[in-house]
Amino acid sequence: MTPFGRRPRSSLRHNPHTRVPYMSRRLSALALAGLVAVSSIAATALADFSGGWDVLVQGPQGPVNSVLTIEQKGDSVTGKFESELGVAPISGQTKGDSIKFAFALDAGGQMLNLLAVGALKDKDNLAGNIVAEGMGEFPFEAKRK
Repeated sequence: MTPFGRRPRSSLRHNPHTRVPYMSRRLSALALAGLVAVSSIAATALADFSGGWDVLVQGPQGPVNSVLTIEQKGDSVTGKFESELGVAPISGQTKGDSIKFAFALDAGGQMLNLLAVGALKDKDNLAGNIVAEGMGEFPFEAKRK
């Protein structure tokens, strides 16, 4: 106590369990928050999908070999999907290690709208599903050329 009846302020605040200076605890909390922010940014960093991929789709009539060529600019992808049904342009997006792109193929005079959704298993392997409008989902695997 001081002559004025108040205790002088100090950088130490009473904590029955520790006597860590208040500023030190604040700096530790800020450092931890910064570390969490950096790690979450790294986790959402863009994966590289660009290049050629050999694709195997488990279609309704059995396995179908296809080739996927991707051009990536930031989180946008374009390119082409080639299969026994023909060649179709693709367009889509990436987020982290995931990709989603749409394309349409002519299946005997009927346009088949397709949506592929997948994720990298590692830098050279991709897996996911192709959703065929009105027909269901078909799993695919792709290996980088």
